[in-house]
Amino acid sequence: MKKKNVTKLWQGKYVSVRDYEIQTAIKKGGLEINHNDKIMQLTPDELQHLKPSSKVFQSKFKGSYRLVDILFKPLNEDPNQGSLNL
Repeated sequence: MKKKNVTKLWQGKYVSVRDYEIQTAIKKGGLEINHNDKIMQLTPDELQHLKPSSKVFQSKFKGSYRLVDILFKPLNEDPNQGSLNL
């Protein structure tokens, strides 16, 4: 699973991820986004349904990319902690 740390949210609720990071996350089995000690996880299937914006940005170094805006919905519980089945 690919991990991404985010310091700020666009409009207070969206995470902007570059399209090539999404493709890498699909190959690695999903994406985990961290923001202010809150975690959101996306499966490869969920990532494949995301659509990038139409605007193309030029990278500082080489190539170009498009942004994918994802509504940030953190998990209610820690994914590393197992659940209790009573």
